[in-house]
Amino acid sequence: MHMDTLVWSIELPPETGSWYTAVDYVMNDLGIFAKTEKRSKKSGKTAQLWGFRAGKNKVKGTDYLARIQGRQALLWEKITEVIPGDRQITVFGNRQTKIVLFCSPENFSAVRDMVERMTKTRPMERGPSRKAAGWPCWEQDEDWEAGESLEEMVEAERNGDQRFIEDEILAETVLR
Repeated sequence: MHMDTLVWSIELPPETGSWYTAVDYVMNDLGIFAKTEKRSKKSGKTAQLWGFRAGKNKVKGTDYLARIQGRQALLWEKITEVIPGDRQITVFGNRQTKIVLFCSPENFSAVRDMVERMTKTRPMERGPSRKAAGWPCWEQDEDWEAGESLEEMVEAERNGDQRFIEDEILAETVLR
């Protein structure tokens, strides 16, 4: 765990029935990371069997099944615009990354302050970045299961082997 780290989760209201969307966030010295999962209450063996067949995994420590909807990463030096709202902050960067930080009333100012501080102290890097280019690959990586800790996923990528970066991925990190 790094000194300057914020970790939180927000549950968005259910779209239908017993499903809801959970968004996990990690903000650290590297940048902003988000993971979105759809979750449903697990009931009985049939739901469990059906759940795994449909690509859902158990959320550790709960009786919910989850299916990953997506992951996003944005390094501080690749942020081009920050738009604060009432209880959310929209952050843009790279060529086309957009992360909406949904906050609780309790953590909104801490999140806003950290985004402000990090974007001021990390100068924007307009050119291509190998460091930033590994993260779009991480976003697409299918090695992760639903229910995994986003913080552990970010640390594993940070400390893992360097990825082979293709030119078109590198181009994603060039700011307009």
